[in-house]
Amino acid sequence: MSLSSSLAEEINRVIQSGKQTKYSIAVGSGVDHAVLRRFLTGERDIKLKTADRLAKYLNLELKNRE
Repeated sequence: MSLSSSLAEEINRVIQSGKQTKYSIAVGSGVDHAVLRRFLTGERDIKLKTADRLAKYLNLELKNRE
């Protein structure tokens, strides 16, 4: 499983839990809403910098899998 798919799964869990919306995550993390939407639907990947911003906002840790 790739970093981006793991991150997308975590973000979708937060959204499905009802704790936040895509829009609130985008605004809170400073990521463009359209970029987040396209990432979550698999239309495009995101840069590491964007993944880091999302992870920090959601209090997640990005790490390499070995």
